[in-house]
Amino acid sequence: MSELLKLVGVELQDISVLLFFATVIGFLLIILACRLVGRIVPFRQHRKIIWMLDIVLLPTLILSIGLLLNKVIGFEAWAFSQDLRVLTTTLLWLVGAWLLTRGLELFLWTTGFKKATGSEAPRLLRGLVTIAIYILAFYGILTFVFERPVTGLLVSTGIVAGVLGLAMQNVLSDLFAGLAITIENPYSLGDWIELKDGTKGKVMDISWRSTRLLSWNNSIYVVPNNVAASSVIHNYDLPDKRYAYWFYVSIDSEIALNMVRQLLLEAALSCKSVLKNPLPIVRIGDVTSQPFKYMVYVYFVDYPSHWSGKSDLFSCIQSSLARSGISPSAIKYEIATREATIAEVREPTIGEYLHRVPIFQPLSENEIEELASSCEIQSFDAGEKLIREGDPDSSLFVISSGVVSIVKKDGKGQHIELSRLGNSECFGEMSLLTGEPRSATAKAITNVEAIRVPKEGLAPLLKVKPDLSKELAEIMAMRRARTEGLIDSKSMKSTSRSIKAYAKEVLSKIRSFFSLD
Repeated sequence: MSELLKLVGVELQDISVLLFFATVIGFLLIILACRLVGRIVPFRQHRKIIWMLDIVLLPTLILSIGLLLNKVIGFEAWAFSQDLRVLTTTLLWLVGAWLLTRGLELFLWTTGFKKATGSEAPRLLRGLVTIAIYILAFYGILTFVFERPVTGLLVSTGIVAGVLGLAMQNVLSDLFAGLAITIENPYSLGDWIELKDGTKGKVMDISWRSTRLLSWNNSIYVVPNNVAASSVIHNYDLPDKRYAYWFYVSIDSEIALNMVRQLLLEAALSCKSVLKNPLPIVRIGDVTSQPFKYMVYVYFVDYPSHWSGKSDLFSCIQSSLARSGISPSAIKYEIATREATIAEVREPTIGEYLHRVPIFQPLSENEIEELASSCEIQSFDAGEKLIREGDPDSSLFVISSGVVSIVKKDGKGQHIELSRLGNSECFGEMSLLTGEPRSATAKAITNVEAIRVPKEGLAPLLKVKPDLSKELAEIMAMRRARTEGLIDSKSMKSTSRSIKAYAKEVLSKIRSFFSLD
């Protein structure tokens, strides 16, 4: 009977060993599967879940291996059991430190830190925190696992640290300066900064030793941290990314001040590179000398974009001034009896504005003047609506000064801006020619003056000149084709039918609206 019990005990012990072994193999396979899945691109977003599984599986695997070895070798081998306990506990401390650093990387450095500060965590801060975690882990291993007093070690380490501190003053200065920069955060990764000595660049990295800046020459400045910490820093990306810029435009003093300010403001508002919020500002800078100076103050998206934005803005200003016959002025001198010539600047007439409208190109000079006699100039304050979507109207507007925003409701009832129109641009052609309701709303962004062309002014010309309605219909068809992108060198033949069909449709509406034969 005793022999049977011994035999059964041996078999049960063998079964328990096999179960432990199978459990260890199972944990190991699960961990390897998690590592493999974590490297597959579609599953990288689940790295946090894999980390949580590691918290449970890795310590369990280490403890299971320890118990399995004790089962195989036997708990009677006291020395082996003690060594195995020390090894298992040491591994648990190290794995715990590794899991903690991984957790900080997943939950703090890559997401939480950026949400809190708006920038990525510098490598210096990550490295210091990682070093501190492993130092604490080794301290715990020495104190709680090996039960070794660390007082003598700390004393001897302090002496060595003092000697090294004297020999590495500059290195330590850079290290603590980098730590101060990381905590105070005068600049972050991606910011454009300029130091007191004129060094300028984009922050690419903040290491324990230096800050690296990418220059405009696509080269790298390596600035020691103690130099950066003690320097006056101009951060172009704080308090936000928007970059304000101002400059002066010199215009002849003979030209009316309000007219120049209006033209400069129109140019700034029509420039796509200039932010509309905050609004551009135009001020009279200096009238005590010749020529007068006007200050233009605008905002760009950020500091790097203002270089190309300036070019666009200067082009818009030049075009806006040139349409009114104005050019940026140089200083005039008078020598002996020679007098400086004064440029004659005047406001364009209504007829000159109508000449610039595409649909009025077929009209002669006399016909333009006849049409101009029926027009009137209307003024609108900023924010006022010139026309409303869906309103019945039969007039065309030509902008003589100011900026107008064309907006339309989308499928959700929200207003979206289609375009912005400025000096000499027009809207409302279809309403003038066919009487169709307004297809969009026109809202004044600045104070606007617009020339209203009524149906009654165009009707006599269409009755006297029968072919004019056909020319207008063809012009509207071509304008629609260009707007919809139907015309290019390859598709001209294929779209000619649709252009003719639309022209025929518009011609029919014009003849019906104006009661033409």
